Amino acid sequence: MDIVGIRGSLSVIVLAFSMLRLVTPEGVVRSTNVTSVLESLLSDYDNTLRPSFGGPPLPIGIEMEVDSIHSISEVKMEYSMSMYLRQHWKDERLSYSEKLGNISVDGRLADHIWVPDTYFANDKHFFVHKVTVKNRLLKFHHDGSIMYGIRMTTVAACMMDLHYYPMDEQNCTLEIESYGYSTDDIVFKWQYGKDSVEGMTDIEIPQFTIVGYDLNGQNSSVGSGFSPRLSLSIRLRRHIGFFILQTYLPSILLVILSWVSFWINHEATAARVALGITTVLTMTTISTNVRATLPRISYIKSIDIYVVTCFAFVFFALFEYAVVNFHHWKEKRKQLQREEEGKKQRHDSIRQDTPRRQVHPNNIENNDSDAESGEDTWSNVDHYGESFRSRQSGQYQPVPSESPSRRPSSQKNGKLRHAWLVNARRKKTKNIVKRKKKHQSQLDKIRRVDRIDALSRIIFPTSFVLFNVGYWSSNLKIFYDSSELDALVQY
Repeated sequence: MDIVGIRGSLSVIVLAFSMLRLVTPEGVVRSTNVTSVLESLLSDYDNTLRPSFGGPPLPIGIEMEVDSIHSISEVKMEYSMSMYLRQHWKDERLSYSEKLGNISVDGRLADHIWVPDTYFANDKHFFVHKVTVKNRLLKFHHDGSIMYGIRMTTVAACMMDLHYYPMDEQNCTLEIESYGYSTDDIVFKWQYGKDSVEGMTDIEIPQFTIVGYDLNGQNSSVGSGFSPRLSLSIRLRRHIGFFILQTYLPSILLVILSWVSFWINHEATAARVALGITTVLTMTTISTNVRATLPRISYIKSIDIYVVTCFAFVFFALFEYAVVNFHHWKEKRKQLQREEEGKKQRHDSIRQDTPRRQVHPNNIENNDSDAESGEDTWSNVDHYGESFRSRQSGQYQPVPSESPSRRPSSQKNGKLRHAWLVNARRKKTKNIVKRKKKHQSQLDKIRRVDRIDALSRIIFPTSFVLFNVGYWSSNLKIFYDSSELDALVQY
């Protein structure tokens, strides 16, 4: 053992005791006695050997006071904890007279005695607080019992199950082990049983509630045997209020907004397409923000189901307009084709009837175009006696006929004229009925397109309501009892 180093440490201890200004007349004498006692204890002390070396395992009691738990990260799967860790063991080599009582010395003396090689098995980063000096405490008892305390912060790994995120519970542990000793050398235990951890009930975490914690002891298997291990298991329940405001509520409003297009006229293409694309892009942004706060895990989370379903609703609302627009233009094309075919048929019929369109009462029934014009057509034929089309030339060729004033009035001619007028009225009535049917058919096509929108106004909201009932009931039933629903609104 380096005697110079020990004497330097003892000089620091003496200075510390001199600053305490003990309110007893024997204060100076006591500090001198403590110095001499420590010098004698450490003069032949070997800090490389554990107490009771070669004998039974050394019990080491652990207690801690948790100061705060913060920075819980789902992306890195870790959490940070600040605490006061205290270790208790007995080293008979450091026992002294009971008259001196308990001795508290500077933590730097811990570098010159044996201390357990305790570490955190799931630790990622660790540091001891150094403001204003390194925060360590060392206390001696006359029978050789030692208490070594240290204030520190550790960043520990916490493997999380995010299947039900954000309505989930997580179990984060802090594993305490000995790095170099096996169970044949030392044994870890919780110093005061279940009361060895303090401060857990006073901790507040922004997104979580501590619903309980457990203290366990076990042995972990290592290459050289079994290593003693203690574990602090903390059960955390996530608050859902933040996610309701940031994800669920905006998604619900966007889905409802996408239904507005069902009440917009199907011919207002710009309005309906702009509304549909806007809602789809906004849902994409929300989905991207949700994924940015989570690790790249392969399984589906609860919030993924909700966001993807909302995205599907706004997408199918846009797709519904594509279906409506397709049917609208499909019926319109059919209508245009029918009109073209009707015009062609009438043109062919007129061309075929042209050679027989001589002004004679016997040819009256063969003229459909004259039948549509009624009595005026007969009057024109009587007054002008002309037929204006010729099949051979395709040009207007007047055909001379006798003037009505020169035509002999006869009973036969009157009957023919009456028959022609009756036939013309019948033809005219048929054409009116055809036009009404055509107009009704167009109205039916419009109603058929509007019927898709009308059905969408019922199907989409009903489906979304049923989805929400199933989603929320299944998730809340798993994790929240009726007496703990107040935890849902904490954020």
